[in-house]
Amino acid sequence: MKNNVILLLDTFFYVCIWKGDTIDKWEQANYQDDPNFENFKGLLEAPVEDAKYIMQERFPMPRFFITKPNDTNERKVKVKVNPSSLNSANTIVQDGNYFTEDVSLSLFMQHLVRMAVQS
Repeated sequence: MKNNVILLLDTFFYVCIWKGDTIDKWEQANYQDDPNFENFKGLLEAPVEDAKYIMQERFPMPRFFITKPNDTNERKVKVKVNPSSLNSANTIVQDGNYFTEDVSLSLFMQHLVRMAVQS
């Protein structure tokens, strides 16, 4: 999650678009309405169109939202993108992530390798 990116996330129950801080500031400055920045306008519209395509035949219908840094819905994105602020020693890493019951991919892969080696 960087300042200059737009993230489209599909978690089955949520389809969300997260806009980085730089993208959000450009949007607030209305660069998308300037004819010199047509590419930026396309950059903003593409994830919305992709989200509509994803949701059109999904049942149950996922909740759709657009969020940005320091928004109330941002926590839902952070929980899924970086699901755990724990490392393999179960000590908390203070890097702005949110705690969740999901495990990180690296922790899952370590456990999977251990189970495969034990078999």
